Amino acid sequence: MKQFIERLYTVVCFFFILLFCYAAISKIMDFETFQVQITQSPLLNIISGLVSYGILAVELIVCGLLIFERSRILGLYASFTLMILFTFYIYIILHYSEFVPCSCGGILEKMDWNTHLLFNITCVIIAGTVLILKIKISGHRIMRPVILLSLISVVCGISLVLLYQRSEYMLIKENNFTRRLLKHPFDLEKKYNLELDSYYFAGSSGDSIYLGNNKTPFVYYSVDPKLNYLKQHPVTPDQFNFEFKSPRIKVNYPDFYFFDGTVPVIYQGIVGKEKMHTISFHQSYFLQLQPMREDHFAMTGYSKKEDIQALGLLSTGFYPSAVLKPNLLEKINDGIFDTDGKLLFDESAQKLVYVYNYRNQFVVADQNLDHSYTYHTIDNLQIPKIEVTHLPDGTKKMTNPSTIVNKNAFIYKGVLFIESPRMGKSEDKKQWKKSFSIDLYAISEQKYLGSFYLPKISESSMTGLMVSNNTLFTIIGNELIRYRLAQNITQHFIQGKPKT
Repeated sequence: MKQFIERLYTVVCFFFILLFCYAAISKIMDFETFQVQITQSPLLNIISGLVSYGILAVELIVCGLLIFERSRILGLYASFTLMILFTFYIYIILHYSEFVPCSCGGILEKMDWNTHLLFNITCVIIAGTVLILKIKISGHRIMRPVILLSLISVVCGISLVLLYQRSEYMLIKENNFTRRLLKHPFDLEKKYNLELDSYYFAGSSGDSIYLGNNKTPFVYYSVDPKLNYLKQHPVTPDQFNFEFKSPRIKVNYPDFYFFDGTVPVIYQGIVGKEKMHTISFHQSYFLQLQPMREDHFAMTGYSKKEDIQALGLLSTGFYPSAVLKPNLLEKINDGIFDTDGKLLFDESAQKLVYVYNYRNQFVVADQNLDHSYTYHTIDNLQIPKIEVTHLPDGTKKMTNPSTIVNKNAFIYKGVLFIESPRMGKSEDKKQWKKSFSIDLYAISEQKYLGSFYLPKISESSMTGLMVSNNTLFTIIGNELIRYRLAQNITQHFIQGKPKT
């Protein structure tokens, strides 16, 4: 019996040498991929740099301990500890996370998670049993290794649970620009050739997507959700004895609005009808306009007193009014370019969202702008890199193009979609270069939900994105593309009918 246990002890030691050596070599052979996988882990992302090198070093050290007779007992204890850690790690992955790829390397990547867990549990049992048997035939009491192995198991389990809680908090609340890439977030369903690259999203309804075109400002277009046809809708204002400089169309079904903040003028019409009538003229200059409800709009404009671009409200009803609230946006440098961004409105959540272009922040406010909160994106660029020149006529000009942090954005049922053109920490550079990065945030919880890549189909940039009926639409170059969003994204949408 003693001879059998000695042979079993030797075989098990060489098994772990083979296992850890093969796993370490596999990681070294594709170290960049291994680092990306570690960064994606919900347990290890906050210490990914240390872990990616540390696991390699520990596995090779354990192999060394197992090779020599004098250190094999210590090596087997180390093997047991590693396998216990891997076992708890996989258990947490299986029960608490849907994001993490396998990062063990080697043949273990061919296993599914449940098989992987069973393999690790088997290794733990083998290592623990052989250790106890070896110590028993050496004439020592077996209670000491039993207590020690139990203590190792408890400490490893508690440590990984605490690490998971801390890591999840850091990733969701205090992210250091580490993207959590969602698994299979969409299915590409169809592409439609628009023939021109001058289209932009104007709105949506239950049965149509609406587009505007910078080259044909007095025409908007409707597309069925399945992207089978494009229909033109010409519009005619009741008066326009002035020059338009930056006209836009927005559809807030069943109405549509044609406006130009440089005139300034706002027209209103009914979708499907050509005539539109003036509802605001010379009431207030504005840069952006966002319809909220009948006769009420959110806007951005220039506050001369505070010398800042500001959020505001405009009403065109029986008691017309226009007011700017310069305290809602933060001035860092010039107040104009450093506060530049995108004004959005979420009908379901009844929230206004303003996403800064050049810094890692967005502002969420109620539709009366009485309460607002500033949240951070996962990007780490807090101070806009902007150089401004003051011209002789008193205007300001951006000297050099600034780094764009948030390029395109859309809000839908409480989830904010942001196209971020910057590469995050430990991302696959090749994959990032051939993709558009979309980051998701739950605005009610100040929570980062995850990210996904949209493949680039050419060198063209994305000029717009929109979500309607759990479907993502993008305009890339001259193509309108439809993606069906997966349940791991739609589960975060506010349920029920939009609030009124």
